[in-house]
Amino acid sequence: MPGLLIAAGGVGLVAASAALWLESRGRIGRRCFAGLLALAIGSSVFSLLAWAATAMARIASLPLSWSIAVALAVLIALRLYRELQVLPGGPR
Repeated sequence: MPGLLIAAGGVGLVAASAALWLESRGRIGRRCFAGLLALAIGSSVFSLLAWAATAMARIASLPLSWSIAVALAVLIALRLYRELQVLPGGPR
């Protein structure tokens, strides 16, 4: 189980690194950048929430804990993706 959580955190690190590298080269659109950042933060948050879910599995049932962790991570990633898509209103 800890190996999968570390892998989820690693996916977040790779996605964030790719987004920043592509943005510095000017090869990426705003939507793709927002998607990569949402993936990075979502997978990192999922990793942390899943770790917390396994820690509280002694109190609540395991499927309930995992469903809460997945739902929260997806909601945070979707919210971040929507906010990063909005273009600034000022002149460029």
